[in-house]
Amino acid sequence: MPTNALPHKGRGDATTAISPKVCEYVETLPLGSHAILCYDTKSEAAQVLSSYLKGGLDRNEAVCLIAPTQDAYSDMLQRAGIEAKPLEDNGRLRFLSMNELYAHKSKSLLDFDRVFRSAQQVTREGSVYGFKGTRFILLSECQLEYISPANLLRFESELGRTFNLPLTVICTYDGHELIKRGLGELLLSLFQHHGRIIGKELAIENLEQAREV
Repeated sequence: MPTNALPHKGRGDATTAISPKVCEYVETLPLGSHAILCYDTKSEAAQVLSSYLKGGLDRNEAVCLIAPTQDAYSDMLQRAGIEAKPLEDNGRLRFLSMNELYAHKSKSLLDFDRVFRSAQQVTREGSVYGFKGTRFILLSECQLEYISPANLLRFESELGRTFNLPLTVICTYDGHELIKRGLGELLLSLFQHHGRIIGKELAIENLEQAREV
């Protein structure tokens, strides 16, 4: 797998631009995709996720945001020019707290069955409103505040590279922060468990045979 696919530069540059090709790619991600976004700055993450979110809304797909708090996505929603409340009122936008997904109150382990059931329920509810599917955004790096890298890797492995459900998932990771914490090998391992790898300048498909897009 190309190691130069996800370049790291301009950590402090809040105006770092994402390639238009990458934005277009995430807008049109097909249902069933399990993707990983490795970003260097919050601005980069916001640009990619805004395109992903808007693409789902344009394609008649609902959106579910998974994070410790709803405020974690305020910058992304603002950049996308999206007002949350009207979308929440008509069922197009959902927020799911990570606290609901852990197997224990100590948050030491993600409950795969609980996560999968929650995703199925959200997707079914979206279909009731007439949506073709649901786009999920998961701030995955936040999980490392509670669970071990090994448990996180096991969770991503259980999810698999693709889904046989009408849903799409992007898991986000701050690549610079993981490397700073000595978790560069974890990041490389995480790439293997996602069908699509999204970086600042390009995306790579990792379904059966890696293919640069």
